[in-house]
Amino acid sequence: MKAFIIFIYVVVLVIVSEYSVTADTVYLNDGGEIKGIVVENYHNHIVLSTFEGEKEIDKPSIKDILYDKREQNLLKLGDYHQEKGNFAKAYSYYKKAYDISPDNKEARDKFIFIRSAFLRNPERQFKSDMARKQALFKESGKVYSPQIKKQNNTPEAMLGEKIGIVLYEDDYMPKVASVIPLSSASQSGIKEGDIIFSIWGKMAGYLELDLVIDMIINSSSPEIALTVKRRIPISRLKGSVQDLSDFGISLDIIEEGLVVKAVRRGSDSAKSGLLEGDIITDINGASTRYMPLNTAVLKIEENFLSDKPQLDILRDISLWRKDS
Repeated sequence: MKAFIIFIYVVVLVIVSEYSVTADTVYLNDGGEIKGIVVENYHNHIVLSTFEGEKEIDKPSIKDILYDKREQNLLKLGDYHQEKGNFAKAYSYYKKAYDISPDNKEARDKFIFIRSAFLRNPERQFKSDMARKQALFKESGKVYSPQIKKQNNTPEAMLGEKIGIVLYEDDYMPKVASVIPLSSASQSGIKEGDIIFSIWGKMAGYLELDLVIDMIINSSSPEIALTVKRRIPISRLKGSVQDLSDFGISLDIIEEGLVVKAVRRGSDSAKSGLLEGDIITDINGASTRYMPLNTAVLKIEENFLSDKPQLDILRDISLWRKDS
């Protein structure tokens, strides 16, 4: 019995030691600290995975977060300088994070965004051109007053005009109410019912809808990188089913989660709209966040056999804003 207790103690000690090495540390304003893994980072709170389960921590109560991964700390510094309008410093930190971890989606998205904003800023160039023309006309004794075309300047109207979607808030998330045919959004594959999950790697949940729209229509770059969340019902296969390959998909686990590794052309999964690279977040309402690969495979197979499976997926979409 004593040997068994010692064995359990050693196992627990190893688990705790391993966890503490890989944990993020949240420092609170009251002097306390909590270790875990930051799994969701919204503008007003974070979701921290701990031994006791997931905890939501409001950002006003957080003094600082020390991430286990160096690239996450660099991204945090980049975010700080970007919010301050110092694009040069933000660029250097985002680039360092990307160089360390080029496969990290957040690092990649933020580096591409700041590179575009820093090296190609249409609004800044426009203002510079206006100032130069005004100076030239002033020297010649004339007044430069170009005719500006009047347009509907409400944020919602501009969003529809520039990318072709109408948004509304649903359970604290920006959701697509409609998509204008032949618009940039339509051509990029955005559909009615999609949730805008993130914009250039920044989570859009719990943000005011006006701020989400502003992030899109006033972005420094005309290219917009969105991640949308979509529910895809998949038709059941007819005939005998042996394993997941009969459904036309193969899966894998990557840093972002459960990923669709491949989709067989012509399969029911392909016809239902599933694409290679989609991140599956839920299987018929069950989160895949802590789900081992074999469990996820079995769950999908069981749902195919017993009912019509519904997969919630995250998909990266790139579109171009119409600025003229």
